[in-house]
Amino acid sequence: MSILGNHDHWNGPDLVAEILDSHGLPVLRNQSMPLERDGQRIWIVGVDDVYEGANDLDKALQGVPPTEATIVAVHEPDFADEMARHPIDLQLSGHSHGGQVRIPGYGAPILPRLGRKYPMGLNRVKNLEVYTNRGIGMVTPPVRLNCPPEVTLITLVGRTSPSAV
Repeated sequence: MSILGNHDHWNGPDLVAEILDSHGLPVLRNQSMPLERDGQRIWIVGVDDVYEGANDLDKALQGVPPTEATIVAVHEPDFADEMARHPIDLQLSGHSHGGQVRIPGYGAPILPRLGRKYPMGLNRVKNLEVYTNRGIGMVTPPVRLNCPPEVTLITLVGRTSPSAV
C-alpha cells in the first residue's frame, strides 16, 4: 500500500500511481482497505495529498467501523490535528524529511508547511499516535546535517483487553 505526496502531485500523480501499482504497491487515494488474519481485522486508510488539496478524509474513512483498529497514511504530519477528531489509532506520515538540517538546541531552521508541528518521530495528538518518518531523500538544498535518513520498521502488537490485565 502506498500514498501520494506533494512532489508526486507536482510530477504527474496518475503516472506515479500507475508505476507504483505496476510494482505491487497499490495507491490508496482517499480509500481504505481491511486486512484480516485469524479473525482479526485492521483497516489501512490512505489519504491523498493535503498540501495539494486532494485529501478527502470523510471519503477515505467511509465504511470503516469506528470500533476497529485503524491506521491512516497521509503524507503531511500536521494533518494529525484534523485526524485526531476521528477514531483513528495511528497516523503514518513523512513530508518534512525531519528538517534535513537540525541545529543542536534549536532544531530544524526550515520545515515545510504542514510539516512543522510533528516533523519527526513519534508524537501523540489527543488519542492519536502520529509517526513521522524522516525518509531517505532530500529536497533543496540537498544536504542532511544531524538528521540521518530513516527507514522505519513498525511492529504492531494487539491490544490487551482491560479484563485480561
